[in-house]
Amino acid sequence: MAEYISNSPEETKKIAKKIAKTLKPGNVMYLYGELGSGKTVFVKGICAGLGIGEEITSPSFVIATEYRGTLVVAHIDLYRLQRGQAGDLPIEEYILQDGVTVIEWADRIDVLKRGISVNIDIINRKKRVIKIEDLRN
Repeated sequence: MAEYISNSPEETKKIAKKIAKTLKPGNVMYLYGELGSGKTVFVKGICAGLGIGEEITSPSFVIATEYRGTLVVAHIDLYRLQRGQAGDLPIEEYILQDGVTVIEWADRIDVLKRGISVNIDIINRKKRVIKIEDLRN
């Protein structure tokens, strides 16, 4: 497990850009953290690291958004769902085999498969601890 300290949204993006360089087609990232912890900021860094120049926003009201860069990124946000409700959604259909899938509020999915787990914990107004566990193998 890797652990990073971020003292700003810019640092969170830099950490995510570094992680983006390790991603391969078919990878799934599961993001955990309370509201305001920086999950969407992390996704912005992943997308920037994969050459996506367009503005990245939280797809909370549409559930999923797709972005194209050196790899396609499917950004899924399950914020509006209660824990366990995601079972009614065809989440498997959103997981890209030729790109990267990033799922915010992954705790709302009952069963997780291999992927990269990212936990973002709030320490104070600016400081975050980002723990990344690679479960791809």
